[in-house]
Amino acid sequence: MSTATVRPDEPRRRPRDRKQQILVAARDLFVEHGYPNVSMSTIAAKVGIRAGALYRHFDTKATLLESVIADNFGWIDEPVNTAGFAEVVDDVLARVTDRPYLSDLWIHEVRYLPAEQARTLRRRMRQWTGNLVPPLRRARPGLDAGQEELLIWAIQSLTSCVGRRAIHAPQSVRLPVVRAGIHALTRAELPPTGAETVAPEAELLPVSRRERLLLAAIEQFSRNGYHETSMTSIGAAADVTGPNLYGYFASKADLLQAVYERGTHAMWLSLDEALAKTALTSGDSPRQALTAVVRSYVRIARTWSAILDDPTAEPGVVATTLTAQREYVGEWSALVSRVLPHLDPRVARLRVQLGLFLAADLYRNPRVARHESFPDSVTALVLAVLCDDSDAPPPADADG
Repeated sequence: MSTATVRPDEPRRRPRDRKQQILVAARDLFVEHGYPNVSMSTIAAKVGIRAGALYRHFDTKATLLESVIADNFGWIDEPVNTAGFAEVVDDVLARVTDRPYLSDLWIHEVRYLPAEQARTLRRRMRQWTGNLVPPLRRARPGLDAGQEELLIWAIQSLTSCVGRRAIHAPQSVRLPVVRAGIHALTRAELPPTGAETVAPEAELLPVSRRERLLLAAIEQFSRNGYHETSMTSIGAAADVTGPNLYGYFASKADLLQAVYERGTHAMWLSLDEALAKTALTSGDSPRQALTAVVRSYVRIARTWSAILDDPTAEPGVVATTLTAQREYVGEWSALVSRVLPHLDPRVARLRVQLGLFLAADLYRNPRVARHESFPDSVTALVLAVLCDDSDAPPPADADG
């Protein structure tokens, strides 16, 4: 059999799918490391080309990100099967099962789009989410508008967990648990939405400069992400500048470490307090203890939940908190297993992860988090996912 030889001076042909290769490589790197931490040269190396060849396709990293987002979210303009609630859930899950990167792109990378493009994408996502409303109304008639909107976004949160990078359960375990969780959400009893909360006119800040810096860092890391937050902006918000700023924290990484430690301690203290108030030996049930723990977490989740899931954060800092976070999840899982002794421990742990992400995602959405009933509603939704013991089929449409 003869083999063709290529002369050294013969021009190399670019693969027809080179542009798609670049989009896939960039997408995977953005999801794994965060957009700010990925360079064009890193993307070129992953594709196996020189940086100059990459720039022939995309002149800047910003335009590459725009193309990545456009390439991966085109499906939101396609209609959804709205024949019934069970059918729409299966349709939605089918769309995301083969796109495990979508939730991380949406949560962490869309923020780096130009403002107008980000607004347009979010508007399209709201329009797509509106497709879920008619089948939900047929499955759960009588919801007020706020309850309806909260449930829609809760369903979207659980759907995103099909591919969330921070969840390591295999797809064979993950997908049925997510599906069951979505149907459990629709059975949750929610309080009436009620009035919107009114923010205080001015917050009284502590006298301690270190504490002011820590509070400013918590707020800015949560709102902007680690990479987009600077020591200067934190110092300005805390009214601590110059040498005083670095006298308390030598670097942004040191400040992040302090924030992570504060968040981890806050979650553990809250859990310990909840368990102390529901002593199982004095007659309280495991379900009461779990309810108290969930309520205690929801009370502090607005502050901490968004910070503990940021791909742009310092890996070394994040690694030091992982053990404590795993043990915290383990405490919840043990309580779920006491409530439902027959449940596979893997499923119990996965349900806990879904519940924690659900609370974090809903707090990220000011449209639903602004109501006075929100903490009680989130508690009810998380408990519905954790404690679902229904082997019944998904809810049928009320009108047939």
